[in-house]
Amino acid sequence: MEFNQNKRAISWAHLMPLALALSVAACGNGSGPATGGSSNGGGKTGTGPTAGKLLDTAVSGVGYAASSGAAANTDENGIFKYSHGDTVEFRLGGLALGKVKGAGIITPMELAGESANKLQNLLILLQSLDIDGNPDNGISIPPSAAAAVPASINLDSDPAAFAASAELQKAREAGGVSGAVKTADQARAHFLSQGIPMLSSNIWVKHDDTSASVIRISTSGGGEYLNGEATPDDSCDANRVCGGKLVSKAGVEYGVAGVSEFDTRGFKFVSKPVIDTNLQAGLSNPRPTVRVRTDGSDLINSDIVTVQREKKQASLFGELFHIAGTLEISSDKEPIKTEIKESRYSAMENEPKGIVGTWAADRTNIKTQTYFFFSNGKFMMVDPIGNPEHAENCGPGVEFASYTYDAGSKALSIKGFTYDTNGCAGFSETGASSFSLNPDGDTATLEKQDKSKISLYRVSK
Repeated sequence: MEFNQNKRAISWAHLMPLALALSVAACGNGSGPATGGSSNGGGKTGTGPTAGKLLDTAVSGVGYAASSGAAANTDENGIFKYSHGDTVEFRLGGLALGKVKGAGIITPMELAGESANKLQNLLILLQSLDIDGNPDNGISIPPSAAAAVPASINLDSDPAAFAASAELQKAREAGGVSGAVKTADQARAHFLSQGIPMLSSNIWVKHDDTSASVIRISTSGGGEYLNGEATPDDSCDANRVCGGKLVSKAGVEYGVAGVSEFDTRGFKFVSKPVIDTNLQAGLSNPRPTVRVRTDGSDLINSDIVTVQREKKQASLFGELFHIAGTLEISSDKEPIKTEIKESRYSAMENEPKGIVGTWAADRTNIKTQTYFFFSNGKFMMVDPIGNPEHAENCGPGVEFASYTYDAGSKALSIKGFTYDTNGCAGFSETGASSFSLNPDGDTATLEKQDKSKISLYRVSK
């Protein structure tokens, strides 16, 4: 695995199609959206006490100390307590594993910083101290093993030397851990197996008043996914190199995804789309340098992109006649500068007793018509099916529009379609008339203007 040491530059300003980002709980009265407003990717900043999880699989027995004062060992579920805004230090005995900003999910990726060896050695250390030697059922580190880990262990050493170190073996013996130390390949393979389960922890969205991008990954662990893009046509790639051919457009993608490798920035996606109507705006065409991870609140996509050269200011004469600075050619000797850019998707908002959230026509099937009601008054339908009886004009696609909902009368109106790529299969032809929530808040009935009814299941949380 190669690890990049370039400075991370975080880009928040623009809503990028998913491929370019992957090449790159709301409260209310149930009456639907407030007027106006927007919600771009990136979770809301919380306040006060909260909790996170230390994961490879859940890791118990690791000491932690938060800057606000919380201190203990991670429990059997890997849970540690902290307050929003804290930094949290994790330790085993005399060894500091790392100090990071508190988050809902912390993994060895975050603890390693930008050190490839430290990431690999943290995986070897945690998995090799697991009392039963089987990290698939969780990692439980005995107190006696943790206490025996000395500060002298070098987490930045060569992984093969680290696995063979006397210090690691002594800690295992002190804790009564039997079996062999995990090899680098074994530790890496296990962590890879946790990639999709981590990334499927939420439904991920990035949206504003004019566009939206959504990702839903099956929680079964098989990697089945659904992606919808209600974003403008774009003929430019992630480096903003543009041509006459479309690179991405609004549409839907459905298929199976996995992770093939990882580094300190995250996991590398591989996917096999079965349906793909959005060109390169989905998971089917990630650039080789794209990595993705989650901190529990956000899905964080990062890519290594070319730094745009600063253009020299043109003369007034040149501006008038368009002859100054029209083309810049780099010297062959001039190094190409790159930077790491990050783009974030937030967990889908959800009103447990309201319409805001994600609803699906099938509770367990990912390949199903899925409906997103955002709190800013926007609606999105992601449709991987279309209408098979009228496939020529009603194929898979997306819809993006405005909606109003009155919880008292149950009246629902969807109008003002900005995007409609599934033809007659959605609500652009036959609008909605009512949305009736059942008392449990998890099921509902949506009635269309033609009196047909759709049973829906809440799939956001």
